[in-house]
Amino acid sequence: MKSLSHFLAAAAWFSGAWALAAAPSSTTIHVSPQGDDLSDGSAAHPLATLRAAQRVVFETLNRGVPRITVSIQPGDYRLDQPLVFRAEDGARTPSGEVKYAAAGGEVRISGGRRITGWQQQGNRWVTKVTLDANNPPFRDLWVNGRRAIRARAPNEGYFRVDAAGPDKRTSFTVAASDLLALAHPEQAEVAYLHDWSMSRVRLASIDPATRTYRFKDPIGGDMRQFVIAYFEPHPRYFVEGAPELLDAPGEWLLDDASGTLTYIPREGEKLETTEIIAPRLDQLLIVRSDGQRPIMNLSFEGLTFRHSRYELPAHGYAGMQSAWIERRNTADDRATLMMPAAVMVDNARNCRFTKCRFEHLAACGVHALHDEQTSLQRCQFNDIGGDGVLIGSREPGDRPLSSHDSVEDSTIQNCGVTFSGAVGVWVGFASDVTVSHNELKRLPYSGVSVGWKWDDEPTPCQRNIVADNHIHDVMQVMSDGGGIYTLGRQPGTRLAGNVIHAIPRNVGLAQSNGMFLDQGTSELVVEGNTIYDVARAPIRFNMAGPNVLRGNRLAVPPGQEMIHCDATDRKQLTLENNQEFPGASWRPAPNDPALKNAGPRAK
Repeated sequence: MKSLSHFLAAAAWFSGAWALAAAPSSTTIHVSPQGDDLSDGSAAHPLATLRAAQRVVFETLNRGVPRITVSIQPGDYRLDQPLVFRAEDGARTPSGEVKYAAAGGEVRISGGRRITGWQQQGNRWVTKVTLDANNPPFRDLWVNGRRAIRARAPNEGYFRVDAAGPDKRTSFTVAASDLLALAHPEQAEVAYLHDWSMSRVRLASIDPATRTYRFKDPIGGDMRQFVIAYFEPHPRYFVEGAPELLDAPGEWLLDDASGTLTYIPREGEKLETTEIIAPRLDQLLIVRSDGQRPIMNLSFEGLTFRHSRYELPAHGYAGMQSAWIERRNTADDRATLMMPAAVMVDNARNCRFTKCRFEHLAACGVHALHDEQTSLQRCQFNDIGGDGVLIGSREPGDRPLSSHDSVEDSTIQNCGVTFSGAVGVWVGFASDVTVSHNELKRLPYSGVSVGWKWDDEPTPCQRNIVADNHIHDVMQVMSDGGGIYTLGRQPGTRLAGNVIHAIPRNVGLAQSNGMFLDQGTSELVVEGNTIYDVARAPIRFNMAGPNVLRGNRLAVPPGQEMIHCDATDRKQLTLENNQEFPGASWRPAPNDPALKNAGPRAK
């Protein structure tokens, strides 16, 4: 019996070794909108969905194939639930790779549903939509690839608060010319702009006699700076979501109670040819290992992620800064949390996104959290409700630190379209992160934000590089930020070779700048940057420590300083070979080497 058992064991070992030896080193699995999930995934018989491809990848990895490419034919791939990748879905060896790649043409991964059944009623289109657990109410709508406008007043720009109410939190008065007559004020939402963040709360009532708007929940986060009219006496606001406000082309409104959806078409839009998409899913792709072993070497190439959903917290949205918001379990029970990202990477190593697009998203774009070597290369971000890219954590010691991530050669624009305190790229508690050769533009608040502690105590944030970016037309709505914004002690961090311009004068209390190095910022090197066409000081410090500024070219408007310091000892700043160009009109020549070097290197 002993010899027989040895024979069986040897046979089993030989069989397994033969199988591993026989396994190919790589293979390709094919997916097509015209495929069949019961097929084998060959080129002749492709699968139909990415979920089926994920299953076949898992089975193929188990057969010992180390390198797998999922080749995805162009078309629309609508999700009924997020794609979730665990450790077993990534490479099993350091030299292996699992890649999901477009096979030429546009591969569109959507968390939305197409809205049909429209009927013409005067100048409006009307339909009924199903609202249930699988099709929840939505706050965003896209028509022919363009974000529609949730019914609002005023149709353009903002109203101005007349005066704050007694507690400066739950009411304000409005000008007589701005007073709205709403049959059901509780249907409406007020969006209120602070200096660097915004609040969104439901109306509770309107008193026409006193021109008073009262709110269901308090405006502003639980800090004194967020009381009504703290930053300016007559702050901006607008109102959304009531049927009386639906009055302009491109506006829409959903009645959550009846499921009636109404849209006023823009010029040229035709009922029979228009595609209208509403979001269903909060997240589209989640790459997350729940165990000790991270998910490894998973990559995505040439894919478009679009149509995510975000629902306001039950007691309103109180933006604190960037995508950090106040969670209100009740009006009096407050903590903080982050807005979700459509694509989440958590506990992963060497996860890559190349030539991907992230667009038409309700909250944030991509968040790399507790990861290592996540890279975004030659990607496009556009039409995003919150932040474009987030890297790292807001808590310094909760789990392993994000490190060695990168955002390079990408274009990041039109973020913060719904939550205007958002930024293009946010780096929190993370180290050795590179943000380089990107173009960031058309943003309501800061372009790149690095650091997350409002003092100079040591943090894990260090050796981050923000270099050779072209940052322009940012700070278009909010104040108290800059093309680049920093916080906290960051030894080894460099801001170098960036070109920053087209930053308007702040509308709130605090300046908007080319760079704003805020509380606790210390041990940074700021060198070789070109900053011009900025209405206030090109560089500003607030409650900052020792930093080195070397070889920067700074155009200084009349009446402004080259470097403005608030509660900062200038003696702690080391200034070396910086060039000051007086006047508002200076700008580098079109063939300037700095202009040629900044921004994406390849498309």
